[in-house]
Amino acid sequence: MQLTRNILAGAFAAALVAAPAGAQEHQMTLAHVLSEQSAYQIILTRFGELVEERSNGRIAVEVQCCAQAGNETRAIQSFRTGVLTGGFVGGSSLETVVPAFRVLSLPYLWTGSEEAYEVLQGETGREMLDFLHEFGMHGLGWGAIFERSVASRRPVETVEDLQGLKIRVLPTPGFVEAYRVMGAQPTPMAYGEVFMALQNNVVDALEISPDSIVADRFVEVVEYYSLTKAHQSTTVFVLAKSFFDGLPEDLQEIVQTAADEAIAHGIEAHLELNRKGLEIVRERGVTVIEPDLAPFAEAARPSWDVILADVPEARELLEIIEAGRQR
Repeated sequence: MQLTRNILAGAFAAALVAAPAGAQEHQMTLAHVLSEQSAYQIILTRFGELVEERSNGRIAVEVQCCAQAGNETRAIQSFRTGVLTGGFVGGSSLETVVPAFRVLSLPYLWTGSEEAYEVLQGETGREMLDFLHEFGMHGLGWGAIFERSVASRRPVETVEDLQGLKIRVLPTPGFVEAYRVMGAQPTPMAYGEVFMALQNNVVDALEISPDSIVADRFVEVVEYYSLTKAHQSTTVFVLAKSFFDGLPEDLQEIVQTAADEAIAHGIEAHLELNRKGLEIVRERGVTVIEPDLAPFAEAARPSWDVILADVPEARELLEIIEAGRQR
């Protein structure tokens, strides 16, 4: 019996010696809900290529697009429990778990996407990601920003034109309250139902980014696209904290630097998709309106106190953002 144990132990040791230095040690499964043409997919694909190459195969990466792992609420729960390694989700989805992120639903929080990118990609953005740790998640970085404006069946040139407008909004308190205060009739509904709802006059409009209005064919059912830009919807590259903390320091550094580079690449691709999106919107005969945003921002501002009510963590995060503007 002892001889058998020695033989097996020797064989096992020999196998370890014979194993290649770059043998896979960790498997990453990354999920998102958007299409294979989205910024999410672009970023995660580039990330996987960089990580596998720089880790010499010690980390393998699989990307699951198109809600294969369920909606964002389900994905976030999977990140927290470690069922999924991580992926991309919207900041508005995270606010259901991370109270501080309610601040991201404030209308006209940013002067525009340029300011949002500047703050989020810097030191302030890193401080904001630290709020995820308490909830079992680790933030690798902020991704592409979806600048959401009003696509509608009737023109929206002034705040008064929003009065009574039945508009599909993201199903979060911040989005609902923002449009309610501006006089519209906010209607939360599943994204997959919106196209038919517009066709059947169940809603008059939706708030959406330039790339998505084309990719998801809403140019076929709206006549106007008003660049109201009420929300700069943030996106976050999240990992299960248990996974990231379990990596040796050298692999943690590889994962973080790969994420930084992949995000920068994806943001550039997303900006190009937005530019082309607006071109196609005009080519398809949809009238693009560029209203004065000051009256919209003024009308929306009373929603801030309601959105932040009883959420001290969100007010704390707002203070961090305001301080970040001064850096």
